[in-house]
Amino acid sequence: MESESEKRLGFLVTDVGRLCGKRFDALAKSKLDLTRAQCRALAYLGHHGEINQASLADILEVAPISAGRLLDRMEEGGWIVRRLNPDDRRERLVQMTAKARKALGQARLVGDEIAAEALRGFTPQEQEQLIALLQRVRANLVDAVER
Repeated sequence: MESESEKRLGFLVTDVGRLCGKRFDALAKSKLDLTRAQCRALAYLGHHGEINQASLADILEVAPISAGRLLDRMEEGGWIVRRLNPDDRRERLVQMTAKARKALGQARLVGDEIAAEALRGFTPQEQEQLIALLQRVRANLVDAVER
């Protein structure tokens, strides 16, 4: 029986995200040498390019100290490099390494596998429509947050 919560956008989007994350963890164990959190950091670095550490923490929705620990481990593994911002020495800039770019490609393949599982039984048109609708939802929420 479907509950009232399962008809609510926020609940449904959050639950789909949670399940995608669990599936990503399961598939990534055998295919990647990175955690889901590290893959998320790389995905945002791939999207934004070099970014300051505080902004990356904000995008990841984690405390700056937590992002710092995550980035420490990633730097030790050769996934990222950090440098002082020449215009503001209090700020550290983060960028991916070539090793990370290759791994991000592999992580995207894992994501593609999960998307294929999640969208099984959808026509190509339904898949495109769902993506387009979610992009509109995101744009509406970006506008609301920026107001």
